[in-house]
This record gives sequence, C-alpha cells and structure tokens, in this order.
Amino acid sequence: MNIVIGNQKGGVGKSTLCILFANYLSLIHASSCMILDMDFQSSIASLWEKDRSNFSNPPLYEVLELELESFSKIRDKLIEANGHFIIDLPGKMDDNELVPIYKSASLVLCPFTYDKITFESTLVFAQVIRHLNKNVPMAFLPNRVKAGVRYELKSKVHAVLSRFGTVCPEFSDRVAFQRIDTLTIPEDIDDLVKSVFGSIYNQFFIKTE
Repeated sequence: MNIVIGNQKGGVGKSTLCILFANYLSLIHASSCMILDMDFQSSIASLWEKDRSNFSNPPLYEVLELELESFSKIRDKLIEANGHFIIDLPGKMDDNELVPIYKSASLVLCPFTYDKITFESTLVFAQVIRHLNKNVPMAFLPNRVKAGVRYELKSKVHAVLSRFGTVCPEFSDRVAFQRIDTLTIPEDIDDLVKSVFGSIYNQFFIKTE
C-alpha cells in the first residue's frame, strides 16, 4: 500500500505523524513498512540516522531520502513490492513531480489544524487529490488541537472535508509530540496514537490484508 501523507500547508505535523504512523504499523501490527522522505527538509531521514547512531536497537523500518523527480523511476517497483510505503511530502502543490505520487496513492492521510488559512489550504489539497485520483480514500487528521480552545470553524471544517473522505479523531497538542523517535511510541501519547491510528487501520487496512 502506498500511503501519502500530505497537505499543501506546512507546519501541520506531517513528518511527526508520518513517523508515529510507521512506528504504529511496525510495533502494533508487525507490518513491514518503509518511509520515503520526500520533504526537502529531510527531517525524518535525519532523525532516523540519529536514532541509528544513538541506540543499539535495530531500526523498525528503513527510511529512504528521495527527490520528488525520482519517484517515477521507482513507482512500478513500489506497486509490485510487499509491505507499506509511507510517503512524507513537502508542504506545497506547485510541482508537477507531485502528480505521479498523488496518482499512485492507495491512501492519503492529510493532517490539518482548525484555522482558516489551513482549512482553505486543506480544501484545495483535497480537491486536487480527488481530481487526480478519483477513488483514493482520504483520511483527515485534526492535529495540535489545544484543550479548552473553542474552534469556531470546527463544525464547518468537518462538514466540508467529510465530502472528500473521513475526518478522524483528534490529536491533542501534547509535549510528547516534540520528542518522538523512530523506535517507540511515547508512553504518554500511546493511548492517543493507538486510538487515532487504530480507527484508520480498522477502516482502510483490515479489508486489504
């Protein structure tokens, strides 16, 4: 399965949730997976290399740092390979090299936050994905939701995004998300990660296995 994690808006937590999702699949379901770090910041690849240096534990999965234009060369191999490929994309859409990535996706995960600018960017992202890949399932991940804050756009956001896919349970804003690694699920967000990603796994993965 090719799982794309994207949004044209940066700063919504794509890379963090990409790592946690790979950790979740590896640790909870013993699934074979690989992360393709295609974000120009290469933060996942850097963290993975750092963890390999700092810990004696074997890595849960491989991380391949890849340029956008290189995807077309390996696309057919990904389709034929076993396991899950989780693709972390940069926060932009103005690059034609993204088109084959969107078209090859078998699941799109789209983190977002409940502010007007991010909502508008997320909506455009969803419209482009649906245009390029008509039947691909999409799951929208509300992220960095602060406790006690009343989000006036929340009901409208859910109503609009649900036309394109599933709006998942929320990821609340917690300090633990700032200290993740590529080997574990932090204990203080373990239940939250299992709850949100469990809903995605039950809906989109069980029927394909």
